[in-house]
Amino acid sequence: MLKKDFYGNVTFETGAGPDAAFVKEYMRLKPLYSGALKTACSKFEILDDEFSMIQGHDPIHSIESRLKTVESAYEKLARRGYEQIPRNLTKLTDIAGVRVICGYIEDVYKISRVFLNQTGVRLLKEKDYIKNPKPNGYRSLHLIVEIPVSLSVIQMGVPVEIQLRTISMNMWASLEHEVSYKVNADLMPSYKTELKACADDLYAVEERMQKICRSIRACPNPQENGGTERADGTEGRASADIAGGAIPENGRAGA
Repeated sequence: MLKKDFYGNVTFETGAGPDAAFVKEYMRLKPLYSGALKTACSKFEILDDEFSMIQGHDPIHSIESRLKTVESAYEKLARRGYEQIPRNLTKLTDIAGVRVICGYIEDVYKISRVFLNQTGVRLLKEKDYIKNPKPNGYRSLHLIVEIPVSLSVIQMGVPVEIQLRTISMNMWASLEHEVSYKVNADLMPSYKTELKACADDLYAVEERMQKICRSIRACPNPQENGGTERADGTEGRASADIAGGAIPENGRAGA
């Protein structure tokens, strides 16, 4: 019989968990899902570096990833109405999961757009809970993508579930999950209403912060207009001159 402990971890009574054949199939597939997870995370890290270096802005605050345990995958099949047999493991699209936390709402859509344009990444399913929140107030952009993975003896596309959300969306989701699921709480309607109100308030603040950030970024940068002015009235252009090929007074451009 399936049970959950105080922390929400899946446990089983003796003899009720996955059998040896199920575990063996899970272990056979695990390197594929692990490879897809690492590939997806690497793509997001590279994109974040690019935006940071070129635009001076890091759209990604943090990246989290996880592989479902064999026990969790076994339990998920039951919840989805599938027979808990080895071959049905491939029916699950969230064995590998990546969560990308962004600073602003527009960063979520910008990063998701360029990620889906990456070579080899194929979108299988999308659910936008930011534009269409769940009734409880949950917001996040969910993508199911297929990532190509090459091992020593096999090459195939592997599904990965990707959740993109902002910092405040992640905070709300973590706290709501804690009170609603982790302690198996049966929330009273008043608590559910209050949690939904908190989610709406946080989203309103995010929209205000986004407008402020957009306005600040639109302001001209003094350093882009000929450099900074020194106390003697001259402009600090040494770096730009060197970058443009000018030779220092000692006649050496440097090694």
